[in-house]
Amino acid sequence: MAIFQNDLKDDVRAQTILSEIETVGHISTTNDAFAKKLFSHKDIFLDFLNSILERKGKNLITDLAYTDTEQHAENSYEKISRLDICCTLASGEQIDLEVQVANDVAWIGRTLFYWSKLFTGSLVKGESYSKLNPVICINLLKFNIFTDKAKQQPHSVAKICNMDEKEPITNLLELHFLELQKFKKKKLSEMSRAEKWIAYFSGKLTKMDEDAMLHDQILGKAINIRNEFMKDPDNYAAYLNREMEILDYKSMMQQEREKEREETTVRHLTNLIKNKKFSVEEALITLEIPEEQWDSLKEKIK
Repeated sequence: MAIFQNDLKDDVRAQTILSEIETVGHISTTNDAFAKKLFSHKDIFLDFLNSILERKGKNLITDLAYTDTEQHAENSYEKISRLDICCTLASGEQIDLEVQVANDVAWIGRTLFYWSKLFTGSLVKGESYSKLNPVICINLLKFNIFTDKAKQQPHSVAKICNMDEKEPITNLLELHFLELQKFKKKKLSEMSRAEKWIAYFSGKLTKMDEDAMLHDQILGKAINIRNEFMKDPDNYAAYLNREMEILDYKSMMQQEREKEREETTVRHLTNLIKNKKFSVEEALITLEIPEEQWDSLKEKIK
């Protein structure tokens, strides 16, 4: 670890990440290097799935087989913000877990695409459509995908329903959206098992909550894995590399947004100057553009 730390001692991104960890008191549980390690523990993954999917009694998931599915990234940044863990249950159901940290406005389309690949891939050529098994996609999101004020619950479920009766017509498609930002802190004693998992990933557990959860065999194990994760040199390197890639992605997206805003401003200025016969200064004042930006914009509208 010491060698890796020395390599990064002058990297501002790494120091920013390490400073944030020190301030918060723990690493981000939505970092995919960590999440993959966490869910590689089958007992933890089983507890998480049974909690989120509300499987109890005869429907309880007692075992699963991990599926090695390496999805091809659609762009160079997709892999930094997405993790896929796939598994098959004894019932034949397939489950795809995705963790998304960067806001993606097309996420619903993306999760449907992942669902379709698993769904169609489960049928062998020549088999009857009756042999198709359900595919369940769980999306653990660090941003809000449903912005309607009426949809403020952190956990929402989507199925194919009859529009009149609002009843599912099949169990072949099931999508779960866990919007971590929407989780509202409450007493640990008032949380359901699923809410405790959402709280764990949202980072909204207090130190007192975590101390109490350490007495729980599974949740306590999840907290200990998080606390011990960075002590391994390989984990340390993977975590920081992933977080730095995310910082780079966010910086790139911010630059693109600023470029788009500037291009829009230049178009408006040009329209006022050419079509409305405004002087450059009059156009700048009309659009209420700060004076410190005038010189840069004047160069672009020459």
